[in-house]
Amino acid sequence: MSFDIFLNVFERGEFSSMPLSVVETAFGSAIVRRADSDHGVVWRVDYPIVPDPALPDVVEMDGRTYPSVVFDGSDIYLHVLPGSGPAMTAGFMITRPAANEAFYKSLLDLLQSTHSVLFWPGDQALVVGQASTIEHLPEDMIGTLGKPFLATEPGQIPERIRAS
Repeated sequence: MSFDIFLNVFERGEFSSMPLSVVETAFGSAIVRRADSDHGVVWRVDYPIVPDPALPDVVEMDGRTYPSVVFDGSDIYLHVLPGSGPAMTAGFMITRPAANEAFYKSLLDLLQSTHSVLFWPGDQALVVGQASTIEHLPEDMIGTLGKPFLATEPGQIPERIRAS
């Protein structure tokens, strides 16, 4: 099963956009794979993990041996808006959010530099990076997902996700 989170940009209660290059800069070298999709692009972001010596090197199942692989990464599905000029996006979906703090720092950088909001299914499930963004969010979004939380540190984002 997968858990998804979403980031969208708003201006005066309506969807807005930001340059795709801003998102690319935020995730930087964590982007390890890029592919086209039906409505945009899919990026794979990976983060280093500290090996756990308690984990076995292999797992045996049904008489077969499989390598024990641990990774910390996510797939990001970016909707690219049509048009000429620099590529723009109104937002993206992240499947299986990574656990690495650098991942949440990238999200916080985007939240603090654009009128964007991070959200997911649940209660109290809105996070912004600047107070001025709140006035740009649709009222029904706030009514459905709760009062936006103003994040100032990357670690506050996964804490908020766990609390909802």
